[in-house]
Amino acid sequence: MPSLLGWMFGIPWLVQPFETFAPARLGGTLMIVAGATGMITKLSGRRALARRLAIACGAAAVIALVVAWEHARLPIDAFARARVGDASPLRDVPVSAALLFLLYSVALYLLASEWQTERRRSVTGALAAVLVASAGVLLLAQLAGLLGTDGFWAAARAPLHSLLASLLLGTALLQRNVAHEPGTKAPPRWAPVLAGATTLLLVLVLWQALVAREQSQTRDHAAIAAEALDRAVQRQFLAVDRAVGRMAAFLSGGGRLDDAAWTTSFPLLVKETDGLVGMVWLDSTGTILRAVPTTALSPGVQRQLIDFMSKRYHRDFTSARSGAPIAPPRRHMVALHAAPWGIALLYPLAATPSSPSLGRTVVVGFVNESELIEDFASDARGGFAVAVSRGDSIIAGRVAAAAPVYTAPLQLGAQQLTVSVSQAVGTSRSTLPELVLLLGFSVAVLLSVTMWQQRAMWAQASSEGKERMQLAIERATDGVWELEIPRGAMHRSPALMRYLGINPTVLDGGFTAWSALIHPDDSEAYARALDAHVSGRAEAFECEYRLRAGDGSWHALVDRGRVVERLADGSPVRVLGISADVTERALADASREESERRFRAMFDTANQVQLLLDYDGSILEANRAAGELAATTADALQGVRFWQAPWWADDALTSDRVQDRFVKARSGDTNRFEVEVDRPGERLASIDFSLKPIFDHDERVVQVLVEGRDLTMRKRAEESLREIGALTTMGQLAARVAHEINNPLAGIQNAFLLIRGAIPGDHPHYRFVGAIEREIARIAAVTRQLYETYRPDQSMIAQSSVILAVTDAVSFLEQVNRVRQVQIVTDLSRAPSLVPVPDALLRQTMYNLVQNAFDASPPNGTITVTAIVEQDECVLRVTDEGPGVPDALRQRIFDPFFSTKDRTVKTSGMGIGLSLVRQSVQAVGGSIVVHDRPEGGTEFEVRLPMTPLDTGVLR
Repeated sequence: MPSLLGWMFGIPWLVQPFETFAPARLGGTLMIVAGATGMITKLSGRRALARRLAIACGAAAVIALVVAWEHARLPIDAFARARVGDASPLRDVPVSAALLFLLYSVALYLLASEWQTERRRSVTGALAAVLVASAGVLLLAQLAGLLGTDGFWAAARAPLHSLLASLLLGTALLQRNVAHEPGTKAPPRWAPVLAGATTLLLVLVLWQALVAREQSQTRDHAAIAAEALDRAVQRQFLAVDRAVGRMAAFLSGGGRLDDAAWTTSFPLLVKETDGLVGMVWLDSTGTILRAVPTTALSPGVQRQLIDFMSKRYHRDFTSARSGAPIAPPRRHMVALHAAPWGIALLYPLAATPSSPSLGRTVVVGFVNESELIEDFASDARGGFAVAVSRGDSIIAGRVAAAAPVYTAPLQLGAQQLTVSVSQAVGTSRSTLPELVLLLGFSVAVLLSVTMWQQRAMWAQASSEGKERMQLAIERATDGVWELEIPRGAMHRSPALMRYLGINPTVLDGGFTAWSALIHPDDSEAYARALDAHVSGRAEAFECEYRLRAGDGSWHALVDRGRVVERLADGSPVRVLGISADVTERALADASREESERRFRAMFDTANQVQLLLDYDGSILEANRAAGELAATTADALQGVRFWQAPWWADDALTSDRVQDRFVKARSGDTNRFEVEVDRPGERLASIDFSLKPIFDHDERVVQVLVEGRDLTMRKRAEESLREIGALTTMGQLAARVAHEINNPLAGIQNAFLLIRGAIPGDHPHYRFVGAIEREIARIAAVTRQLYETYRPDQSMIAQSSVILAVTDAVSFLEQVNRVRQVQIVTDLSRAPSLVPVPDALLRQTMYNLVQNAFDASPPNGTITVTAIVEQDECVLRVTDEGPGVPDALRQRIFDPFFSTKDRTVKTSGMGIGLSLVRQSVQAVGGSIVVHDRPEGGTEFEVRLPMTPLDTGVLR
């Protein structure tokens, strides 16, 4: 992004943040985008697209390498460089950046492959390690300015953006590779490559820095030597120039051809001045007037001098007029081409007074640059060999075998020379760079080998530990097993496989083949237990299962194990465990469990209360009946002292007595007692408890067995039988009384009818006639009611017809109460056909309830009688439209001899009807309740059981 913004807005420092880094190139930026997109695509799970992007990135890297090798220019990159004014001679795409992204693209392609093998992950890790090491070392080296600007190291310079991107992408590759590495103490497979590559690259950079430093120092020393030579040569050349100038000045002041100086002073001056090999005095035509030494000039040199004097410097010679004041001669230099000497110093002279006939002349001094330089160049300066060349020819100094470390131009007069400085033969050079390189290479190799050895030692230790553990625990029926989860490979101890009669080659199919041998009923539980452990939901794996042996029989095995290797992301890799054949134990356990199951079934399903007490009286075991009696669960009773149980927790006296009975049982005596306990929502329950001591082999009491039999139903049945018997006796007595009263009453009534006719209407006591008649009628009604109510049931059948009993009662009472004009409505559509109660009881109940409804109903009122079945009960409801029953009287109306009826009413009774009804209904296990209706009136509801009452008596 920074480089793109730099090109977009023309900001150079975004393209090249530091001078030590190469500027970003558009091709490299495109590779960054492709590489990052490929990694993001891989992380999102789209492997196919990631592989295509990796191929595109690799192709771009190869193209970049070709472009860099050919030093070609990309038009699009040239446009981007022009945006920021980048005119650097560097390649459009640095070689190092192209190589880094080529490594990355190959690693990304391998990482995104569908089939991930161990070898492929190792190669991916190695490539990513080299990528990270290279990018990191190049980044540090360029930050420190250790890379040179020419040669190989110039090609290694890369943009900061490319290095950072390579470092991040390489780290992402390593992270994804680490996620599939076992979480062990051993280093990852790619760690030796990373360590070795990083160390080696750092050493190479350090070596290059040391070599560059030494070369820089050598160049600096060579430059000093070249400068020293230049200064010495220039001083000597100046001395030669001054010598020739003095001669010219002498001749300009009055020199003659026959002057003795030509034979004495001038030869001596030439001899003593190094580099000055001769002098000539020429006239304006180039004719030699005098020469020192007297050697003739070559035609080529003489012609070059004549041309120089006549053309280039004509004005200098013509300006020298006769008779003008003597001035310092003006010197000119000419580089000679056809002479053994290289330089000619020309001093033009005007005509002298002593030799006016000569006219304008020129003094020429010849300088031999080789002779002038040789003494200085032949001296090895600081271990360097110095050579001075003119063109391709060396004119002075020594030629060393090594290439020059420094070259510099040497301007000697009109001659352009070159000074080359190289290290002299036999000069010792620092071996520190080579030593650092050797040591660094050794450290890199040793580090890589050490890490590989560490992995190998860890693997060997793991294998040896597994073998030792297997030898320690392996028996014919026990062994070690190992599961490699990624590959599904499984190993089992050979001894166990032989014991089971299973061919070891079966395990070639891995975990799937072993799972196929597990019993179908156990395979799901085995897989579920293993998954719970490897997913981290269970701390360890343990499962007992059945396995088909080689002979087809089923063996019971127990596998226990733990995950011993996980990847960096927590994914399991290897599970190690032990296995044991527990077939015999399983059979014994199954037999014991079956016996315990039968005992438990008998214990729990028993209808009577059963408790097992320890020596201090705490409840160890309780069955379901005990929990139901206490309105709780059997488990809630465990641990509670027997005398503190919920049945008598609120009765301290009973609790103390129960504790005394337990103490007697603990002393060895069997005892029993009967107690009434509260049963939630019901009446008191009568329980017969027995306490029996349990002895050990030493005849000591260790536990106490408590059994409690519920006598409630039996007592209730006995009470019902007694009540039925009492009712039967009372009915018989009432019928007998009614019969005995009815006979004389009939005579009295007949006699009164005769007497009433004989009493005149005006008799003073005639008003008592009607009163007597009404009383006789009331007595007759009472006796008839007694007879109908308590008439003995001769059939005594156990089943009664509800419809017949209701219909008879309604028909009879309609006739008796016809003057009241009360309507009776019956709904027997859902009535049961038969109920298991005596017919007399059913008729008595209906007669009393319907008659009471008549008595309570107003004129023109309605009585409703319904019979339905609800939850195994026959429900009879009798409703009226009377004033209702006050709350204060609802319980008293069922008391004997209590009545709310007006005694003057013809049908008023003795107040025992509802009392007898309730006793009769409860005697057969039913109930009767009364409640007011919302719209007014009273409703009596009788519930009779549809199943006969079980008295517990068989005969």
